[in-house]
Amino acid sequence: KCARVCDYYADNAEEFLKPEIVDTEANKSFVSYQPLGIIFAVMPWNFPFWQVLRFAAPTLMVGNAGLLKHAPNVPGCALAIEEVFQKAGFPKNIFRSIIIDVGIAKNIIENPLIKAVTLTGSTRAGKAVSAQAGAVLKKCVMELGGSDPYIILEDALIEDSVNTSVASRLINAGQSCIAAKRFVVVEEVYDEFEKLFVEEMKKYKMGDPLKEDTDLGPQARFDLRDELHRQVTESVKKGAKILLGGIIPDMSGAFYPQTV
Repeated sequence: KCARVCDYYADNAEEFLKPEIVDTEANKSFVSYQPLGIIFAVMPWNFPFWQVLRFAAPTLMVGNAGLLKHAPNVPGCALAIEEVFQKAGFPKNIFRSIIIDVGIAKNIIENPLIKAVTLTGSTRAGKAVSAQAGAVLKKCVMELGGSDPYIILEDALIEDSVNTSVASRLINAGQSCIAAKRFVVVEEVYDEFEKLFVEEMKKYKMGDPLKEDTDLGPQARFDLRDELHRQVTESVKKGAKILLGGIIPDMSGAFYPQTV
């Protein structure tokens, strides 16, 4: 996927960036797309290579430089991406990864060498970074957390809906901003959907993510696993009923089972 996005911009950048003729009272008018300079990126851990490459490929292709502040739990990925650009033959320092505390990001945003900022992350982080960029009048692009509903109506193909729902909910062990977060099911098909949903969830095998027959890997960190379990426990206290999972497994790693 990372390779495809690089190929895509390599194949199409010339077309995307060609001058655009516009009608004015002048003899000739056109829009010319020029690079900005150094773009500062704050990226998340859940897809540590893809999230960076989908920013870096178009950024560098248009003639900018990239400065990456990756999530603190994936420093190895950040440095590996920098090394890939070096090995690919890009000019020295055209893409760099920096390992810093989150508080220092504000100083980088304010640096006059930084011309724009992009962030993929939580709404809270987006508010902070966009406010910092706005305070110094710098362009910013934010992709923030979602609350994606999956709505099942009376005329839905229930088996297909269940298969898609489970696959979406468990993508990357549930650690995806585009995973289905909420299931809204009309009463007419609720019982059937619930029954098939639980059956489909049971089929997923949890285990070593490096093994081909594994369907569900661990959470990225133990604190994330513990927060997930806290949410389940609090929901039960407030009246929710566990139909599947809900118990921290006795195994090495930050695993949490598929839970309904």
